[in-house]
Amino acid sequence: MTFSGFVTTKVPFPLTLRFKPMLQQGIELLTLDASWVSSASWYFLNVFGLRSIYSLILGQDNAADQSRMMQEQMTGAAMAMPADTNKAFKTEWEALELTDHQWALDDVEEELMAKDLHFEGMFKKELQTSI
Repeated sequence: MTFSGFVTTKVPFPLTLRFKPMLQQGIELLTLDASWVSSASWYFLNVFGLRSIYSLILGQDNAADQSRMMQEQMTGAAMAMPADTNKAFKTEWEALELTDHQWALDDVEEELMAKDLHFEGMFKKELQTSI
């Protein structure tokens, strides 16, 4: 995460050391008190902890419930994956063999050599100095 590693807040009550891995994700300080919360942990606590508050105020199917959308995306992606990977690779291989690629620069060497290029002004016999 781009915002992990920062301490954002301290909870106003003491916590045991068992809460430390959950509340201090991205912080590698052994001497830091467990009541300090990292920014990544604070984000996840707010997103997943406030889900019941959002559903109470906004109703069951609300736009603030991102976890349901994430779960639907993950299950949809899992269902879309074919069970047999060898068959999927074979299908892709056959599709690639059927494709005829048209190269944009296929005969560029011959076209360039056939043109009459004018290099007269590019190479001068005498070197001019500005002394």
